[in-house]
Amino acid sequence: MLRALLAGCFALALTLPASAESPAVTPDADRMMWCASAFFWLAGSAADAGDATEADLYDDWATELTEGGTMLLNAAGFDLARIQEIIGEYDQVVLDELAGEKPRYDVAVCPELVAE
Repeated sequence: MLRALLAGCFALALTLPASAESPAVTPDADRMMWCASAFFWLAGSAADAGDATEADLYDDWATELTEGGTMLLNAAGFDLARIQEIIGEYDQVVLDELAGEKPRYDVAVCPELVAE
């Protein structure tokens, strides 16, 4: 699943312009990348539980939000290598936050970021 996300990000990022400035993750990109990682983990949990339909839904949402987040990060000036690192960093941070008591965002509101 992660390989598919990274491959999609790679293909998308190749077509987007990059900036040489020292970029910062915007609040919109932060939320989108956080929710993408949350859906990534939810997809894995649903698959482990045998719910293929739910796993596919979360996986699709993770892919869509990762692509959107990649576009935002690229527009902010991140290069492809750094975007790939950021995806991995978010996956770990979100896993840690979801296991704790205070995640940065409420997963229940993440679906509002997915295009209808």
